[in-house]
Amino acid sequence: MDSTSADTGRHRFSVLVERARARFAEESGALLWSVPGDELIDLLMSLEALSAQIDAVQLQVIREVDRQDLGRTVGATSTAALLSSLLRMRPEHARAAVRLANDLDTALPLVQLALNAGEISADHARVIAKAIRDLPKEAGQETRAEAEQVLVEHARVFDPKDLAGLGKAVLNAEDPDLADKVLAKKLAEEEAKAARRCELSLYDAPDGSGTHIRGKLDPIAADRFRTAIEPLSKPLPTTADGLDPRSAAQRRGDALDELVRRYLDSGESPTQGGEKPHIVVTITDEDLVNGTGLGRLLRTGTYVSARTVQEWACDAKVSWFGNRDGEVALSDGTRFFTGRLRKLLELRDRGCAFPGCDRPPAWCHGHHVQSWLNGGPTTLANGALLCGYHHRLIHQGTWQIRIAADGVPEFIPPEWIDHQRNPIRNNRLRT
Repeated sequence: MDSTSADTGRHRFSVLVERARARFAEESGALLWSVPGDELIDLLMSLEALSAQIDAVQLQVIREVDRQDLGRTVGATSTAALLSSLLRMRPEHARAAVRLANDLDTALPLVQLALNAGEISADHARVIAKAIRDLPKEAGQETRAEAEQVLVEHARVFDPKDLAGLGKAVLNAEDPDLADKVLAKKLAEEEAKAARRCELSLYDAPDGSGTHIRGKLDPIAADRFRTAIEPLSKPLPTTADGLDPRSAAQRRGDALDELVRRYLDSGESPTQGGEKPHIVVTITDEDLVNGTGLGRLLRTGTYVSARTVQEWACDAKVSWFGNRDGEVALSDGTRFFTGRLRKLLELRDRGCAFPGCDRPPAWCHGHHVQSWLNGGPTTLANGALLCGYHHRLIHQGTWQIRIAADGVPEFIPPEWIDHQRNPIRNNRLRT
């Protein structure tokens, strides 16, 4: 049969479209207020079906334009570029239209039929095309055909958004074993990809107030980090000094410091320069003894207060550097509260000795009640276990610590807590 019109010599479909447009233009001013309500509903549904049928025809035309490569004949770089220019479409929409047109022609016969009949919309067709396209290479033609049939049936009931969710699960419904294999492979690939994106940056604040940390962890590393840090970032129990004043963010910051401290103390880290990694701080004898002046971190040059250095020195390895017999010399390091003595402290105090604190021994530093800088011996009778928070509190000087006659640490509060300054103990040490 001749597909051209005898009157104009043009293709009959082109003539049909022109006549339809003219007819719609004539009727566009119709007074719809007189249409009964139930008929308006039917009209809406018919117009939606007609719109889908027009979209189907337009996609067929796009497919034929692409097949004949008409874009290049008029100077466009591609069919999508031609659509973008000719129809004033967004470039991404033009590319999607060309892709959908070719998918309908080569891989989605049922979608094409449903769209031709106005049973589903072009949005439904795009969703189904993507779902079939996203199926793994291992999915055979039979599986793809079954998935298409299922999704076309669902498209007659669900909107495109819900259909997209069903499309993600269609493989599991059609081939559960393959879906499990694909999921396992996808998870492994995503985990490997995420692991390659782990990063950590450190940069010092311009005002010298500290160092900012910024980074990203993959889900597994993040879970491992949370598992390690959450127990260390719990609020301190209410003690004789009151509630834990730190915010959640401050507690996490302290927890990270505690985590690193424990790692370094564990001796499990690789060596660096023949030694286990450690912080080196330099300070003069006079400033260390008197708590005046400043110490300096050897690695970064950062200054720290002498009080902080004294706190560290309670449970640190201390070496003396200077001139001896005209030669520069460095003494062997001396570390306090180690070995048997540390065990005795743990057995006696069973954790932080500060009243009300329940931090276990692993959280604690060994503290000299009478500073070793002032001649205090490193002995059980001159030592106490203190968690990092309460160790800092004691070195601030508002609280005082002493060993009672029965050999148990007790603490003298500041006047704003007890005007009489009666010594108190951790309840754990009363028995």
